[in-house]
Amino acid sequence: MEDKIVQIAYEVLAILIPALVALVAELVRRRLGTERIQKIQEELVAKQELAIIAVKFVEQAYMQLKGPEKYQQAAAWLAKQAQNHGIKLAEDEIKGLVEWALREIKDELGEQWADGLQS
Repeated sequence: MEDKIVQIAYEVLAILIPALVALVAELVRRRLGTERIQKIQEELVAKQELAIIAVKFVEQAYMQLKGPEKYQQAAAWLAKQAQNHGIKLAEDEIKGLVEWALREIKDELGEQWADGLQS
């Protein structure tokens, strides 16, 4: 009788241990995935904040410049600041961020932006 109980206990352990290992592995995988997503989100927010600062800076510091020249200045400033902060940006990502920031500012300021451009 004791042999059967020991045998059943071993069989139960043989089933439970792999199941517990798989459960722990899945929890670790999900935790790492969540942390990676959070890091990506934080980096995106930092990039967006730098882009908005770049556009506002260029609007203030280079008022005499127009469209493409302002974009070049904003892109250069953004690239330099990102590099200083250890953030990697591709050229197309810089363009997208500058365009996004410009749209955000225009949407935020609305008519004030248009009036400022005409003055």
